[in-house]
Amino acid sequence: MLFIHKFSLATLLMTSAAIFAAEIQEPHANTKGIRIVPVDPTAEGDEVKTTIQFPKNDELRSSSPIAGQIKLEGFPLGVDSDFPRKREIYNSSDGQTLHICVDNQPYFEENEAIMDALDDFEEYYDQTIGFEIPFNLQPGKHIIRVFPVRSFGESLKGDGCFDSHILYYQTRKDNPQIDLSAAYLTYNEPQGEFFINKGKPQPILLDFYISNCELSKDGYKVRLTIDNEVQRTLYAWVPYYIYGLKKGTHRIRLELLDEQNAVVPGMLNDVERTITVR
Repeated sequence: MLFIHKFSLATLLMTSAAIFAAEIQEPHANTKGIRIVPVDPTAEGDEVKTTIQFPKNDELRSSSPIAGQIKLEGFPLGVDSDFPRKREIYNSSDGQTLHICVDNQPYFEENEAIMDALDDFEEYYDQTIGFEIPFNLQPGKHIIRVFPVRSFGESLKGDGCFDSHILYYQTRKDNPQIDLSAAYLTYNEPQGEFFINKGKPQPILLDFYISNCELSKDGYKVRLTIDNEVQRTLYAWVPYYIYGLKKGTHRIRLELLDEQNAVVPGMLNDVERTITVR
């Protein structure tokens, strides 16, 4: 496992809180009635751990489809996340799930265990989840990233929740260059389709994962662009609500910036998704 989590959850929350209030007040250009508002992360358990068991790190696979296996501890899948946030934004009927990202492709999800164990209180504490990459890979080097999410799409960000592996397909060609010890970004939400509630329009969740760096005004940061217009620069690693997206398709772009506001090199640090609001 090459992922290096440098900050405990407590440190993360303290750091985020220090710039949380300032970020809410930060003015930003907006010509389309869109607002970006940071929100507090939901509570997390201390014992959640995600481990990619297969493919092994740096493993070479010669045929497809490519199947794998993940061990998840302390986080039951397929159940509703019982937090107030599930009434504020879209909440999936599929319950809590794992998001699996391969390279910069949109995530796919798994929410059913092929094996599980129960503790004395009959709560799932150890699950084994199988997955199959649902698209073809080009020969060469690839990265698999996995993390658990709430039923409303928010990722868990505590120590041990995220895992990443390098996978080679058909050849050990190191192209593109991927360094899992360097700073990189993982796009999570929004993805897919969203439906406007006419009676009470809901915001849309913006959520991402940061590896091997800390966000701040003077350090690393994330630039958010919607429909080719920069909305704001994000200094806190917390969830955000997007208000004001109209019906239609929208392009959401996230870029990880360094201390000089340049995009951090690497294929993972400039990601764009197209979503649909109906």
